[in-house]
Amino acid sequence: MKNGIIILLAFLAVSCASDKKNQSPTIIDLADRFFEETLLTNPQQAYASDIPLKDHSLVSINSLSDIKKWEDFEDKLYADLQIIDEANISEKSERITYWLLKEQLEGSIGMRVCKRNLWNVNQETGIHHIWTYLADFQPVENDTLKFQAFERWNKLPAILQTEMDNLSIGIAEGYTMPKEIVAIVIEQLQTLGDYPLEDSPFMSPAKRSEDEAFANKWKELVIITVLPAFKQYQKFLETEYLPKAREEVSILANPNGKACYQAFIRSMTTTKKSGDELFELGSKIVAANTLKIQALGKELYQSNDFSEIINRIKSDSTNYFKSRDEILAYNNKIMNDAKIKSAAWFDVLPSTDVIIKPYLSHESGVGSYEAATGDKPAYYRINLKDPTHQTFYSNETLSFHEAYPGHHLQIGIEKDIKGMHPIRNLMWFGSYGEGWARYSEQLSEEMGLYNYKASLISRRAWPSRGLVMDPGLHLKKWPKEKIIIFMIESGIEESMALNLYQRSIVMPAQLTSYDTGGEEIKALRVLAEDQLGDAFNIKEFHTKILENGSIPLLPLRAVIKDWIALKKQPMN
Repeated sequence: MKNGIIILLAFLAVSCASDKKNQSPTIIDLADRFFEETLLTNPQQAYASDIPLKDHSLVSINSLSDIKKWEDFEDKLYADLQIIDEANISEKSERITYWLLKEQLEGSIGMRVCKRNLWNVNQETGIHHIWTYLADFQPVENDTLKFQAFERWNKLPAILQTEMDNLSIGIAEGYTMPKEIVAIVIEQLQTLGDYPLEDSPFMSPAKRSEDEAFANKWKELVIITVLPAFKQYQKFLETEYLPKAREEVSILANPNGKACYQAFIRSMTTTKKSGDELFELGSKIVAANTLKIQALGKELYQSNDFSEIINRIKSDSTNYFKSRDEILAYNNKIMNDAKIKSAAWFDVLPSTDVIIKPYLSHESGVGSYEAATGDKPAYYRINLKDPTHQTFYSNETLSFHEAYPGHHLQIGIEKDIKGMHPIRNLMWFGSYGEGWARYSEQLSEEMGLYNYKASLISRRAWPSRGLVMDPGLHLKKWPKEKIIIFMIESGIEESMALNLYQRSIVMPAQLTSYDTGGEEIKALRVLAEDQLGDAFNIKEFHTKILENGSIPLLPLRAVIKDWIALKKQPMN
């Protein structure tokens, strides 16, 4: 009898093990695996994503062998994901996790055709920006963290050498970044090297430490290790890379360029639209906006000539700032006013605040948003350079896009959502986030936020031109002069037009994400208003758009259609 029991127990153990082996993975299992592997592979992402790290000595991979291991992991995870039937996921948070993971994997796998690591010279998010950003986040509060800081930063020369090796392979295989972009990065690296040591961004850990011995040792590290490593990288770009970099700016100049551009579109917009479809959509919207501007111009200036209307608002001296202080004061005022008025349009506002932070001299940009992480507040970055060439109306549109009711309101609310899987913090979809910010520019007019009549013209002059110029640059190979003229005729300054042109070169299709998402949110609002009539509530609509955080556009449409159907059900 005893032997029989032992045999039975052994049989049951083998049976249970077999059942467990054959059991389909859950979406939480897959999300857990993705989260853990991401922090091992790209630990530096944790700082931007506000995720605690156990070891602050690790660095993100950039060797091609490690990247291949990551790709193998993605393939296995995606194969397991395909086993799961979304219809069988009942929990709302788990369904959102499914949407996020599916889009992230499909977008990332699709981007492999670009071989991005072989031509990663980038004035926007290049390796020099990553490490200056990392300096501000490197924790040094105790001896363990200080040790980890030195361990990480001593790896920098090897990381930069790998980067140079990758770029050399890229040259051999025909993948390069255009010369004009490489020249910008070289100039940025020169600026970093020219800082007085005490002002260097790399000295941030020393400045934040109250340990004099650590500060002195860190200073030595920056002088002996960090700055020479970047100087070597700069020299490589100047002497070896720049002469072999491509002249043509279109991504079609790289191998598999057309497929790569389509992959960028998928990644940036979360749609399968083609570049030609985006170009046609943008052209139609630009034409419609032009008609509206002509009507506004007739009302304000007794002219319906587009160019004259734009020139009138640009030539009006009362539209321009007089000093850096005036730019800063005005942006603070309109941002605070927008926050107060948002209460009438939203049921929920972010629990965190946003602070204006001007760009430093080594940074470039026309304006951006940085989400709150840890003890660091959310920042709305503005440019205080050349104040007499900056307008009130352009700053208004930018503020409403970046702060309230735009990025800060949306991202702040997202950060307040409870019960989500932590991969939520690793993912953000531009077509949703930038789409919301673009929608916010229109919403701000409804909210009565614009103080300048010129803003009503200006905010219509630029939108959707990114949908035209980006595929115009990459697919239709518009020359630089045509692209700059196309953007300048909307009223933006040449410096901003140049910045956007250069951004499109290194981040193809990114500018298309704004209006792809913005037009979808507008379309969903029209659908809800038409379907619900008097039952439509703008606060409720905004809640449904925002309650799941950043999600791909297809699930967003499903959420709104389900809400409409539920609202239309008769009351019992």
